[in-house]
Amino acid sequence: MWLYSILILTICSQYVTAQFGTFPQDFGYVNIREGAHMFYWLFYTTADVENYTQRPLVVWLQGGPGGSSTGIGNFEILGPLDLTLQERNHTWVKNFNVIFLDNPVGTGFSYVEDPRFLTKTNDEIALDFVELMRGFYNRHPEFRGVELYIYGQSYGGKMAVDMALRMREAEQAGTIQSNLKGIAMGNAWIHPVDATLTWAPLLLAAGLIDQAGYNDIQTAAREAERLFNEGLYVESTAQWANTQQAVFRSTTSVDFYNILTKMHVPWNPDTRTAYEISRDMMIRNGPYFSNSSYTRQGEVNLYDLMNNEVKEALGIPSHVTWGSLSNAVFDTLREDFMKPVTEGIEKLLAQENPIIVTKYNGNLDLICDTPGQILWVDRLNWHGAEGYKNAPRNPIWEDNRLEGYYKSYGSFRFFWINDAGHSVPRDNPYGTRAFLRDMTSYG
Repeated sequence: MWLYSILILTICSQYVTAQFGTFPQDFGYVNIREGAHMFYWLFYTTADVENYTQRPLVVWLQGGPGGSSTGIGNFEILGPLDLTLQERNHTWVKNFNVIFLDNPVGTGFSYVEDPRFLTKTNDEIALDFVELMRGFYNRHPEFRGVELYIYGQSYGGKMAVDMALRMREAEQAGTIQSNLKGIAMGNAWIHPVDATLTWAPLLLAAGLIDQAGYNDIQTAAREAERLFNEGLYVESTAQWANTQQAVFRSTTSVDFYNILTKMHVPWNPDTRTAYEISRDMMIRNGPYFSNSSYTRQGEVNLYDLMNNEVKEALGIPSHVTWGSLSNAVFDTLREDFMKPVTEGIEKLLAQENPIIVTKYNGNLDLICDTPGQILWVDRLNWHGAEGYKNAPRNPIWEDNRLEGYYKSYGSFRFFWINDAGHSVPRDNPYGTRAFLRDMTSYG
C-alpha cells in the first residue's frame, strides 16, 4: 500500500501542486464551453489493489438543483473525511475511485462568467457532463476503460438519467472513450408530480396529519398537477412550494428528509415567499443547512471550511465563493423542475446491451417518498415491465439485520432501504452495501 500511495501521489502531481488532507486525490476545472467552468474533486481508492484502475470510477451528484457535491456529498455523506475531519468509517473511497462533481455549472466551486451560461434544461446539464468527462479522460487516460457508474441523489438522480443517455450516445459515436456501466437514482426527483401527490397519503398513513391536514395538502398538490398538465411549468413549481407550506402547517414542520424528525425552517414566511423557502431548503438537502452558522458538536462549519482551508488547498480562484446552494442555478431551472425523466429511463432500458438502472429509496424520506417512486416505476413502458411486476421481492440481510428489500428484472432494480431518509448512504451505510454490490460487485 505504501508504494501504491507514492504512485498515486506521483500521478496526481502532474496536475496538482497541493491537496486537502492526506488521501490521494486530483482536482481541477474543465472548461466545458464558453464562459462555463466545472470543478471536480477525485479521490483515488484506498482499496488494497495493485493499481487504482482495478476498481470502478464512481461519479457522485448532489441534488437541488444547485447543491454542491464537493462539499455536501464529500464531507456530509460519503467522502474520506467527515465534518469532524476524521476518517469516515463507511467512505466509498475504500472501494471506489470517487469523483465529487459541482454541477450544474454555477454550483459550489464551478462558475460561469455570465448568468446566460447557466443551464436551463436537464439535457443541457447532460451535455455539459459529457464535456466534463471528456476533459477528465484527457487528463486521466488510464480511466478510459475503467467501469464508470453515476450515482445521483435527489435532483442528482434526475440529472443522471439524461447524462447516461448522452454518454451512451457519445460512446457509440466514438467521441468519448468511456465505459459507462450503470446509474443509480437515490431518493430521486424522477417524477415530481407523483412525489408531490403522495405526500399527504404517506403522512396520513404515518399518523403525522389528520383528515383536515390531508385535505389541505392534497388540494395544493392537485393544483400543482393541474398547472403542470396545462403546460404552466413555472407556475407548477411555485405551487409545489405552496404544497410544502401546507405540509409544514399540518405537521408543525416535519422534516422533509426524515419524517421522524422536525425540520427547522429559519425564515420568516412573512418576508420570504413559499418558493424561496422551498428552494433554499431543497438545495441544502442535508440534516442541517450548511451555509448557516449552526454546527453539531465537534464538527466544523462546512461553509467556513470550504471557503478557507479547502479553497486555499485546492487553489480555487479568489473570485469564486463556495456555497452549499446556488439560487441562480435553481431559479434558471425553474421551468424544467417539475418535468419527469421517465421517458429517458425507458430509453435506457430499451437500448441494446443496456446499462444497469438502479432505483433505491430510504423509507423515511418525504420529499422523494417511496410511494411516489413506485407509481412511476409501475407505469414504465419497457420490454421487462411484466417480468419486473412478477419478480420476487427479496429481503436484504446485512450482519443478521434486515436492512430492506430489493426487486430486479433484466437491467432494472429497485431497493427499499430501511431506517433511512433522503440520504441513504449517510443514514444506512449497511443497507447501502446491497445496491453497491449488486451494481459493481464491490461494497
